[in-house]
Amino acid sequence: MTVVAIFDLDNTIVRGSSLFHFGVYLARARLINPVQVIRHVGIECAYAHNGGEREGMPSKIAGRVLRLVAGRSQALIRSHAEEFARHHLRESLLPSTLAEIMAFQFRGIPVHIASASPQELVEAIAGELGVAGAIGTIAEVRQGRYTGELASPIAHGMEKALRAQELLKSLGVHPHACWAFSDSINDLPLLASVGHPVAVNPDRTLRRLAEVNDWPVLPGSGGRHRPASHRNLVALR
Repeated sequence: MTVVAIFDLDNTIVRGSSLFHFGVYLARARLINPVQVIRHVGIECAYAHNGGEREGMPSKIAGRVLRLVAGRSQALIRSHAEEFARHHLRESLLPSTLAEIMAFQFRGIPVHIASASPQELVEAIAGELGVAGAIGTIAEVRQGRYTGELASPIAHGMEKALRAQELLKSLGVHPHACWAFSDSINDLPLLASVGHPVAVNPDRTLRRLAEVNDWPVLPGSGGRHRPASHRNLVALR
């Protein structure tokens, strides 16, 4: 194995926030108060329509999620995450990104998802898509229940890039040969750490950076509409 592809999740694989979609599912299942989801509708709409992440948003959301799950069974949340991924994920997937993932899988290239969303949710989505692995935010668990604290820093920005580098090192893969896909300038550390960065549904800042650096932008997501798959064929021959 000499190549790995790493995909961000929110607004890259799924439209908007995976955690918001999962929250809607949990509210319908009456596991959380619907008010907790409704208050985020405006933020979600702006984010899903390429408004980008607000400063500090991942940390604030992580704090709220930790408070919601404190004392709850990890096994129960994992079970619901798998149920959500199995029956409700497809309607939120971005077709252009899904096509890229399938192209890598067809060539036998391992795909990993890296996201600030909870590890249990990212793993469930990775399992449903049949990809090799998942990097997510890890909540502290004691005796099978969430404590309401983090076990490690949020998998966002530089932390996400560091964990991705650890993954590649463990696999014996050189970053220069690998790919990274993201919508957000917050993932610049991840994108800059690999040889093949790709902008997906990019925010304004990342779109400008992609154009300046001649990075591919997935079709239908702005920029030059240059499919990354074209470069896949060249780079992976």
